Amino acid sequence: MTEGGKDFGYGHITRCSSIFQAFEHYNIFPKFIVKGDESIKSVIPDIDVEIDDWLNDFSLLSKADIVVIDSYFADLEFYKILSNKVPLVVYMDDNNRLEYPKGVVVNGTLDTSNMNYFQRENIRYLIGNEFIPLRKDFWDIPKLKINDSIVNILITMGGNDLRNLTPKILKLLIDNYPDVNKKVIIADSFKNIQEIESLKNEYVEFIYSPDSCKLIDTMSSVDLAISASGQTLYELACIGVPTIAIGIIDNQKNNIKNWINQGFVEYAGCWDDKNLFHNVLNKIEYLQNKNIRQDKKLLGIQAVNGRGSLNIVRNVLNEFYKDNSIFRSIQKEDCLKIFEIANDDEVRKNSFNSDKIPLEDHKKWFNNILKDDSVKFHVLEYENELIGQLRLDFDEKYPVISISLNKKYRGLGLSKVLLAKGLELLDGKVIAYIKKENSRSISFFKSMGFKKECEVVIKNCDALKFVKE
Repeated sequence: MTEGGKDFGYGHITRCSSIFQAFEHYNIFPKFIVKGDESIKSVIPDIDVEIDDWLNDFSLLSKADIVVIDSYFADLEFYKILSNKVPLVVYMDDNNRLEYPKGVVVNGTLDTSNMNYFQRENIRYLIGNEFIPLRKDFWDIPKLKINDSIVNILITMGGNDLRNLTPKILKLLIDNYPDVNKKVIIADSFKNIQEIESLKNEYVEFIYSPDSCKLIDTMSSVDLAISASGQTLYELACIGVPTIAIGIIDNQKNNIKNWINQGFVEYAGCWDDKNLFHNVLNKIEYLQNKNIRQDKKLLGIQAVNGRGSLNIVRNVLNEFYKDNSIFRSIQKEDCLKIFEIANDDEVRKNSFNSDKIPLEDHKKWFNNILKDDSVKFHVLEYENELIGQLRLDFDEKYPVISISLNKKYRGLGLSKVLLAKGLELLDGKVIAYIKKENSRSISFFKSMGFKKECEVVIKNCDALKFVKE
């Protein structure tokens, strides 16, 4: 749930759309509800957005498991009601605006050290630049090639050009750099399109309401950008486009300060500074130096890796399943579900017997396990679906532990949840045997406090024996 439109911009909508896409990446399909106007649909044309005044309609939440909310309008009382109605609430925050109730607080900015987030028991904080959310087309993209000179300049003043800066900056460039190519982003919600278009010449190209693919192509084709100081700065940094930033609204001040300290942007001033256009020209001259632009590129891509929305959703789902799943002993009804996990290609590859398991063989084995006192077999379950399985074999002097996850739940950090719950069943030493080639499992067990004891051979496979006290 968020807000946006012609009168107050589209930054929240853009970053929420990236989180929406990250949920889809994990095969979870959210509802996107926006308090705003119809112009929103041109900003996120690929998402079925519902325009509704969610601030005054809690009925929209009747079936929600998780709510992600990105708002300057909602107050603390609203958040308290929300947190009591929904199992997990995720608050998108920019400046430690409120003392949020239970849930997850996300602040994907460059520097949060001065925001004084107090650690509280019922709050999980996802703080810092690894949680900067960008749309999926930015998750894996080639970085900018730095050319010897500035040949192409991009002008991008946000979703509505609130301060009517686009025509003024374009005129400035036409007068001072007539032979440089100017690429201008124009959104449908601009109220000054005629004024901008009146400046058209052979060195000016207009890009109308680009989707993220077109935007990336455009950003990747320029040597320099002149940009408003909102969400677009993160996208430019991800590609590595040296950027001159202009402050548009007051709530960007902290963001601008962080960018200046980080070194990626050159700040020309606020929209109403009397020296703004003089400063823009000075910054362009400064950035003529190829080495400086190369340094700016590296600082940008170091600050923003593009995968923040995936990091957010992975942690949110981990928190949700950790608190809403059940860890229990196996039951006879679990037979086929465990068969599906055990016969998964990835699980078989990492097993000491990598052959596929016939169903009848599995049923016999499973029925024997149910009666076997030397084995403890548990599952992690959410709404009748198995997240993963954990087995403890007590045939040796010390129990041997093994785990595997349903492929639907991989990549969410739930192996740690499953293993931690299994270790709670034990008192003393526990052993894990891992194929030598299975580097991911080796790293995982090391992260959980297991130490390599020796090398062994199991069923003709080279393996490592790990032990945890």
